[in-house]
Amino acid sequence: MRMRGIVIMFFIGFSSVSFASEQDYRLCTVGGYFSGTHDKFLSGLAAHIAQKKHIFGNPICNAAWENGFRIGEKLYKTGRVQDQAEEEIIHQAAAFSSKVYDAISARIDF
Repeated sequence: MRMRGIVIMFFIGFSSVSFASEQDYRLCTVGGYFSGTHDKFLSGLAAHIAQKKHIFGNPICNAAWENGFRIGEKLYKTGRVQDQAEEEIIHQAAAFSSKVYDAISARIDF
């Protein structure tokens, strides 16, 4: 009986990770990308938002972050994009950056 309770708790713990959407994990990829390009502000902001969504640090987010980091680091060093998948991540990062700066500039009365 006790073993059944442990198994149920284990299942509940791992099944809660699956509630995140693909859009949420895209945030992890973008955060990793900015981390790879040494942009601490946007990387930190993406990590903060991912943490608020309770996905930061889970295995899927970690893998997405590492993939984004690898692409950001490569672009930072070489300045070249090698394939369409990398280009898509760069476009996602640019869209995130644009949203952030639009939100900030909309709040400034200058």
